[in-house]
Amino acid sequence: MSKWKNLLFFLPLLLISSPAVPSTTAFFNHQPSAKQVDLNARQTFKNSYQQLRSGQLLDITTSLSELKNYPLAPYLEYQLLRNQLAYGVVEEDQLRQFLATHQNTVFQPRLQAEWLEQLGQAKNWSSFLIETASNPNPLNARLACFQIMAEAEVIGKSPLWIKKATQYWQTNQPLPANCQQLTDQLHQLKLLTAADYQNMVLKLMRQGNTSNAKLLQNKLSNSDQQWLAFWLEGKTNSVKQLEALLQKRTSLKATFLIKDEILTQLLNQQGISNPSQTLDLAKQLHKKRHLSQKAFWQVKERLAIRTAWEGDHVKTLQAFAPLPSKLLSPEGHEWYARTLLRQANWPQLIKALAAFPATLLAKSEWRYWQAHALNQTQQTNQATALLKPLAQERHYYGFLAAKELGQPLQMNALVTPINSKLVQQLSLNPGIQNAAELYATGFTEEARHEWLHALKKAKSADWLQAAWLANAWGWHSVSVDAVHKAGLNNAIELRFPLAHLETLRPLAEQTNLDLPLVLALIRKESLFNPQARSRVGALGLMQVMPATGKQVSKTLQLKMHPETDLLKPEYNLPIGVNYLAGLMQRYDNSPILAAAAYNAGPTRTNLWQANLGKEIDPLWVERITYGETRDYVKSLLAFREVYAWRLAQQETLRQAQVNLSNPPKG
Repeated sequence: MSKWKNLLFFLPLLLISSPAVPSTTAFFNHQPSAKQVDLNARQTFKNSYQQLRSGQLLDITTSLSELKNYPLAPYLEYQLLRNQLAYGVVEEDQLRQFLATHQNTVFQPRLQAEWLEQLGQAKNWSSFLIETASNPNPLNARLACFQIMAEAEVIGKSPLWIKKATQYWQTNQPLPANCQQLTDQLHQLKLLTAADYQNMVLKLMRQGNTSNAKLLQNKLSNSDQQWLAFWLEGKTNSVKQLEALLQKRTSLKATFLIKDEILTQLLNQQGISNPSQTLDLAKQLHKKRHLSQKAFWQVKERLAIRTAWEGDHVKTLQAFAPLPSKLLSPEGHEWYARTLLRQANWPQLIKALAAFPATLLAKSEWRYWQAHALNQTQQTNQATALLKPLAQERHYYGFLAAKELGQPLQMNALVTPINSKLVQQLSLNPGIQNAAELYATGFTEEARHEWLHALKKAKSADWLQAAWLANAWGWHSVSVDAVHKAGLNNAIELRFPLAHLETLRPLAEQTNLDLPLVLALIRKESLFNPQARSRVGALGLMQVMPATGKQVSKTLQLKMHPETDLLKPEYNLPIGVNYLAGLMQRYDNSPILAAAAYNAGPTRTNLWQANLGKEIDPLWVERITYGETRDYVKSLLAFREVYAWRLAQQETLRQAQVNLSNPPKG
């Protein structure tokens, strides 16, 4: 099936909605097509570029001759020069000429930066300054430091240099590894104050960057060195330091605010492993006036929140009981209310929500549960007043509200017609053309960089038409991103693409799966990016783990290499759909349990099923102890409703077209 056919699902609806929309034929005349591309040139480029990306010093003379009119030919020169730089064999005149010729390309800044990095490491300061003088690209933190060092050596430490170097030091902590000596230079010139060092050390310690904070220790005043030493030691063994302070075996000489910050951080650190011991230490520190009342409340709140994470409702409520609601942080308010919600303690939940700050209570989650709690306590009029506006919104809680009121779900879909003039302009943009060709050759990362570079000055209207363009190519992850950049959250056709239906529809029928649920899962897992890789190793459209892929492929008698073939839709989709179907069968066709298992695994889901209640409903979802899985299930259920609506719209449109093609006789 042609990659352009996906767009046919939407165009008739757009044509009906807006007379100004161009015909389908006119639109597709502006799209890249295999017939317009020299396929031999494409293959020559692909082979050569793949070899160069592997680090080879390839002779590309013949390839460049064959690719004289091919738009991506400069990528071969670019990658060869990068390789030559890495091996230290680049011809500088050739490199300069290439950079000058390709100043406005997406790859020029990277190549320029790599050359400047090499010049900086070699301390070739004169050449470095010559190249930066003609470099229009902003310097990263490492190169900016090299520039400061080069100016000091070649021009000297002028008043302008002093101002520039000091500002750099103050705004770039922690300093890059190549720049540590700048601290010593500025210190020798007495350009850094005690306040500068103190502020930087505090910033680094807050970031958990103890190694860089240590580098500044000998630059601090004696009193500041003392509290930093205490803090560093406490990071290693918080209990030892806190007990030593209580027993007067050590001291903590610092301002009131810094002292509070250090002790609060060490207590919170200890609270992870031993909450009861931490609470006892906090009480003693407060009693002996080491810890302020405010900091003491903050430690107690953090311990209460941590107890809530662990799911012990009784202990959580006991921990929150002595804390005044007016002193709770937004996070504390939410975890106290969430604990009451999980207990279905509706009267107390209503009271807890009444103490929420207005901005927090405005969140859709709490608007829904406030209404639900009011309904459960026979305050139906107030509940209905809250549910009615919520039911007009398109999200998980809006859908729950609509169902509770017995109303149809609101999609608030925005008609986003195609503007043929803008699409044509975009299609003629060299950067967009390069992105299209890179995407067609499989170099999607380079394609994405070209795309963003070409659209860096785009306005909302441009982003919308760019979204349609990417959608037509089948590049859905980029299309959805373009819609977000256009600020069009209600452009449903583009945000929720109906992709791979020719494969998914029969697969869903064969496995008795709900097609909207499958589409929702792909949208959530990969945004329809077949090359997606998760941080834990899940691959492809349905984010299948290699071990799972191997297991399911055996059942399907499908020969494959998981690490590579799962990035191909023809393998990923049947394996992912069959795995999801197995989960649905295992959990009695419960999309909530199947979604939880898909995200967190069956073992964890089995524990939740045993411990969180027999009724698998929205309240059960709120009781899921993994925040990621809880949000995942909500998203999947909401996306499923959107896709059900999208498929219904498609079927209505299809039927209308059939009726138009077969008018009644007579």
